[in-house]
Amino acid sequence: MMYRNEMLKKLQKYWPVPFVILYVVLNVFLIMHHENWRDEAQAWQIAKNVDFAGLFAQLKYEGHPFLWYLILMPFAKLGVPFGIMNYISLVFMTAAVWLLLKKAPFFWSVKLILIFSSFYVYYYPVISRSYCMIPLLLSVLAILYPRRRELGIWYGMALAFLTQTHVYMIGLSFLLSCFWLGETVCAVWRDKSDKGKSSSLYHALAGLGLSFASGVFLLWELAGSTEMNTSIDIHISSSFSYNLYRNSVGAQWAVDNALGIGLSEQAWKLTLVGICICVVFLFWYSWKEALILAGTFLTQVLMFTYVYLSSEQKAMILIHELVFVLWLILDKNRKTEWKKWRMQRIAWQIILTFLSVIAINGHFQKIVRDVREPYSAGKAAADYIINSVPEEEIVVTASDLAAFSAAAYLPEREIWYPVTEEQVSFSVWNEERLEAIDYEEMLERVKEKYPEAAGIYLICGTTSNYIAGLEEYIPVMKEVFRQEAMLPEESVTLYYLEL
Repeated sequence: MMYRNEMLKKLQKYWPVPFVILYVVLNVFLIMHHENWRDEAQAWQIAKNVDFAGLFAQLKYEGHPFLWYLILMPFAKLGVPFGIMNYISLVFMTAAVWLLLKKAPFFWSVKLILIFSSFYVYYYPVISRSYCMIPLLLSVLAILYPRRRELGIWYGMALAFLTQTHVYMIGLSFLLSCFWLGETVCAVWRDKSDKGKSSSLYHALAGLGLSFASGVFLLWELAGSTEMNTSIDIHISSSFSYNLYRNSVGAQWAVDNALGIGLSEQAWKLTLVGICICVVFLFWYSWKEALILAGTFLTQVLMFTYVYLSSEQKAMILIHELVFVLWLILDKNRKTEWKKWRMQRIAWQIILTFLSVIAINGHFQKIVRDVREPYSAGKAAADYIINSVPEEEIVVTASDLAAFSAAAYLPEREIWYPVTEEQVSFSVWNEERLEAIDYEEMLERVKEKYPEAAGIYLICGTTSNYIAGLEEYIPVMKEVFRQEAMLPEESVTLYYLEL
């Protein structure tokens, strides 16, 4: 009997191991079939080519906090291959999966469906962006949340890190901090004569200081971004009804992107009603956490509408926040015997399962396409240059966007961009890079830069070539490489042009 009990304890302790291994194997397979694209290259090249001070100067063009770049810096500066960044993302996501399986108060079947849905597979561990840090930090916060008073410094540190992952986490981090501040002030007032509890209160205040300091630091990091980054165009209409309509459309697109579906107008209206009803029920049973979730969702919809349009990765943050808040609520009420609460506990997990299954179906074909087709042509173009273009030959690009990913895969080769007259590494998203030059001026600049060159290899993208009149001369150039990509803007053609 004792042996059997020991075996059961070990099984309870280590049951997630085979599923975590399966999760890692699946995503490693997907990584091996994924070609990094320009957004991944942008972060890697910034981490590689700027110093600490230069990073904060660049962040004002990026519109993102510093943490992801700081994590990439040691790897990029040590010269490890560009593709290692995908495995860094996988490490973060694997840790998040382990904590979810071990600690989350969901049924084991629900947890397994979640981790093998597109909320955890492919989009965060394979396409390497700062989003991969969010599920892990939310899991850490969910574990610390019940003990945020006595473990205040750790909880505050986790909130501070969350703020520095992505601008979309500002709302959640701020609301969690504000509610925590209110709780702490009440606790200080209530326990001011209790010396035994004062230590934990001071820890909570210290943690709050870390969280709010991170928020203030974020404001400094991104100050001026809306003026400096040409891709940000905030336009708020004077019409309340039109703003309301725009926010509804922004929310609809976010749901479409998160689940990989296309909702009709009628289906969206029904979905919106369903979301409101769910929030009301959640508010009834746990008003504080429900208010945090509602405020967080509203903040992100406003950002989707007025700052950055949603994408799959951005929209899936909403699902991870839902998982986080349900984790808090179900954990808080884990021992509640009230029959209606037990019914709601089951209902919310059914909703999570439902959303996961829809997302698996909605995103499956895109994931399969990435396995079968090149996500970006940058890697293949880099391989062609390495194998077929002699080192003494000059490589020039008609578009910095078309060359970003190739340049990241070619750390030892120069790709020169005539518009900015600089080597391609990462982009500074200002108006200067949008200035176009004509074909003749491109040739003049190339000859001035490389006076002894007899010819050049010219990289062209399918869009955003900033050489005016280039299309007229392409028919007389010699095409030496072409690859269409899953992302049309990542397709690349390489020509040889005699000077």
